[in-house]
Amino acid sequence: MKYIESLTANEKKELKLLMRESGISRVRIRAHAIILSFNKYSIEEISKIYEVDRDTISSWLTRWKEKSFSGLYDEEKSGRPPVICEDIKKN
Repeated sequence: MKYIESLTANEKKELKLLMRESGISRVRIRAHAIILSFNKYSIEEISKIYEVDRDTISSWLTRWKEKSFSGLYDEEKSGRPPVICEDIKKN
């Protein structure tokens, strides 16, 4: 079974803060998933809670182990930037 084996008191505090107050919903969800995993919820259980594929949960846990807090955020995506006319930007 794949779990988050250890979290420091400071990491738990920061994860709980992100879970409650982050303006990015994906970060809130991922922070909560890390806490659940630390509390020995299985990947299958977490995937049911958030209704996402178990591979998605597994990748969140891997990114946490590799990158810590920066792994909670989406990586920059390549591609053409959106084109929005100035009138729409102002409204």
